[in-house]
Order: sequence, then structure tokens, then C-alpha cells
Amino acid sequence: MHAQTLVLGLLGQAVLLLAAPLKPRAVIERRNDLDNIQATLAPIFASLQNVDVAVLGLGTPASAANLLAASQQVQVSLNQATVNVRAIGDLSAAKSLKLRQTTDSLASQTRSTLNDLVARKPILDQLGVSNVALQSLQQQRVATMSLSQALAEKVPRVGQKDATADQISLQAIFNQAIAAFSIPATPGAAVPAPAVPATTPPIMAIAVPPPQRKSSTRRKDKKKAKNNMVDGVALA
Repeated sequence: MHAQTLVLGLLGQAVLLLAAPLKPRAVIERRNDLDNIQATLAPIFASLQNVDVAVLGLGTPASAANLLAASQQVQVSLNQATVNVRAIGDLSAAKSLKLRQTTDSLASQTRSTLNDLVARKPILDQLGVSNVALQSLQQQRVATMSLSQALAEKVPRVGQKDATADQISLQAIFNQAIAAFSIPATPGAAVPAPAVPATTPPIMAIAVPPPQRKSSTRRKDKKKAKNNMVDGVALA
């Protein structure tokens, strides 16, 4: 319950952050177009790395809160980058090739982060925050595709084919993660009872029957048989 309250509080903060109006940063006017784009993409790369660190540290409600806070920062960075890119001029073919190196690295980091997140879905299921993570992924997919479209518009016609391929690849990465988190949380496995330490079984005493006492009748029979043998010898 504490984890869900904390998550809902962070989600409310995220709504306020995302509702804040964004404006192009003034630094854009003092750089060339490629430098501006690379500079505006850098915070996204850093925030994705922070998400990855938070994902790898999952295990408690506090760690889930850290993950959600880092995810919110990714969303803010994506939205700000989209606004900045739209305010930048078009790129030449040569600069578009250099930009592709940056976007390839960003896509690789996105794939790595989302793969780590999917691998730890069972932990998020146990913490009861998988649905919040799903909503965050859906929002980030929209923001990422908006940024990708804004970048594609700065690329000359010769690079449009590659830009479209990049968009499809990015969307596929998010679609896979969203599909994984769309699966209902599996109930937690029952904790096995602690093993009972093995004990040495008690040694059972084997009852030994007491020696049978020869009956007086049996002794008399043996004595009589002996006397008969003696009598037989004497007669012979």
C-alpha cells in the first residue's frame, strides 16, 4: 500500500512536469545546427542511463520510486528535445550522416534500457507498479516518435529512407516492451516452507525372546529314552 501511494504521488508530479510549457533553449542560436541537435539529445542519453541504473537496482518500494522519477526525467528530456529540434534549421547530407551516429547510440541505449526493464518485470509485479511502468512506456513511445519525426524533418531527401527505418526500429523497441508489460502480473510464487533439519531416527530396541525353559515333561522323555537304551544293551 505504501508503494502504491508513493507511486501515485510521483505520477501526479509527472503530470505537472509534463504539463509545463516548453520553449526552445537560447543556446540554440549560438551553435550550428548539428551541434545544437547533438546538445539537445545529450540529456536524453544521460536520463536513459539513469533509468538503467535504477532498473538494475530494483527490489524495494524506494527503488521503484527512484525508477519512476528517472522515467519522468526521460519524458521531460524527450519533450524538450522535440521543441528544440523543431527550432533548428535543416541539416546537410554530410551533417545528417554525423547525426546518424548519435541517433544510433541513442537507439542502442534505449534498447538496452528497455530490455533490462522487461527482464525485471516480475519485481515490478511484486511491488505493484507494473501498470504505472506500462503507462510510462506508452507515453515515452509517443514522445520518442514525435522526436524521431522532428529529426527526420531536418534530414535531406537523400537520408529520408534511413530516417524512416530508424523510426520503425525505435517503434518496434517500444512495442516489444509495451507488449511485455501488457501481460497481467503473475501471482507471486508461494514461499517454500523452511526445510526441516534431518534428525537421527531413534534406535529401536529389538526384543529378544527369553530362552525357553525346557519343560519337565521333555526332561522325563529324554531320561526314559536313555533308560530304554540302557535296558536294550543289557538284554543284548
